[in-house]
Amino acid sequence: MKLSKQLVAPPFHHEYIDSIEGDDLVFELKNSIKRLQSIPIHEWEKLHQCSYFPGKWSLNEVIQHIIDTERIMCYRALTFARLDLLELPGFNEDAYATLSHANDRPVSDLVEELVSVRIGTYFLFKSFSPKAINTVGKVNGNDFSVRSIGFIIAGHELHHFEMIKKAYLPLLDKQA
Repeated sequence: MKLSKQLVAPPFHHEYIDSIEGDDLVFELKNSIKRLQSIPIHEWEKLHQCSYFPGKWSLNEVIQHIIDTERIMCYRALTFARLDLLELPGFNEDAYATLSHANDRPVSDLVEELVSVRIGTYFLFKSFSPKAINTVGKVNGNDFSVRSIGFIIAGHELHHFEMIKKAYLPLLDKQA
């Protein structure tokens, strides 16, 4: 983990945290809004129900997963920042994906929702005081600082967009 970020999170989240170059979380979240708004939706619409391998999520389900995870992580951050320090549960991402009905929606709707959620995330983290951003709470037996949750949110999106780039977008060539 990048020590300059001084974050508290379990090791399995370090990949997400370390994928964020800078240390200014609010700046990183604001920058990500522009990146999300520039998604080539017309291209992605061609892949909306496609999966790169049997049993893997469709592109729509991946986008919905990013949305769902971000909402859950924001709830965790808000809970800890407001000093409601009860231990929060984990969640079953596969069950969420199965029940999301993401494949019934156009990619444009999902991306618009993702951008809206990210704007809300940006303002949520921008609102936290220095004391609140460093508060630590527990999720499923693991300690997380509010600040680390923000970096995990940003890194989680980058992780999945890299997967989209490597595994899903090449399917466009096969459709041509």
